Amino acid sequence: MVAPQATAVGPAGSDAGDGKGAIARWSPARTPSKLSGSSPATGLPQMFQQGQVVKGRWKFEETTAGTPASTPDAVEQSQPMNLHGGAQLGPGTIDASGLQLNGVDSYAELPAMPVDTSSSFTVTAWVQASESPDHPMTVISAAGNTRSAFDLRFQPDPTGLEGFGSWELTLPDEDSAGAVTRQVSSTEFFDVRDWNHLTVVYDSFAKEARLYVNGILQEFRCADDDGDGQPDDSACRDQVAWVGDVRTFRAEGAVQVGRAVPNTAGGYFAGTIDDVWIFQGALNSSQVSYLANTWFDIPTEVPAGS
Repeated sequence: MVAPQATAVGPAGSDAGDGKGAIARWSPARTPSKLSGSSPATGLPQMFQQGQVVKGRWKFEETTAGTPASTPDAVEQSQPMNLHGGAQLGPGTIDASGLQLNGVDSYAELPAMPVDTSSSFTVTAWVQASESPDHPMTVISAAGNTRSAFDLRFQPDPTGLEGFGSWELTLPDEDSAGAVTRQVSSTEFFDVRDWNHLTVVYDSFAKEARLYVNGILQEFRCADDDGDGQPDDSACRDQVAWVGDVRTFRAEGAVQVGRAVPNTAGGYFAGTIDDVWIFQGALNSSQVSYLANTWFDIPTEVPAGS
């Protein structure tokens, strides 16, 4: 199947936008230019394969006392993640524990950005909401001075269907209020109260952003039975799992797990987040699938893929 192309919506006051933020819009389908990238070579050191490097992995299996408390990074010589606002460990889906967040003021934060978000990067996490939300909730983001370099969040179903909605990824091209923003979202419904594996891939060479849910990049083509170049279902226009012509900026702030900075009121995540990975470099589809479909004894290294 072939995915639809999405176009950018500009900043408030521009001809491209309506001032309500960026939304990915439908246009006639094209073949993705580079959906999977190059497969990693075999036999290279575990932490480095073909430009892909594990920059951090947080399993949320233990905490270290302090102010604030922290949870260790599985990557040697990297950085622990600090816990704030009552964030604590509880039952998870990978190994024993995960990060429990109350949806009010709890979150986890890295003291420094482990990757250059203006270059290719990959972020993955397991996510489960504690209840059906009635407002957007951020899973993970990369803070800039004015806005997040990327923001992965859950958007509830607009009709109020309990537990359902879409996972959305937003990427502005610069750290300013007037940035042009690209947005992609999951193309199928998933119950946010179930465990879902989310992967964000930004490929700076192809200038593409991809959002995988449970290891799958959902590609589809909207129906255009009348041949007018627009989808028959207007809701279909905003549902795209990848988008091209994406440029991001280098985030100077910290990685935020469970919120965005600057934070949108009510945007804290309520539920559990587990096994967060951050890579410099764009993982391909087989590598993403491996992380989404492996539950035990996962080594902290770049997945081999195929």
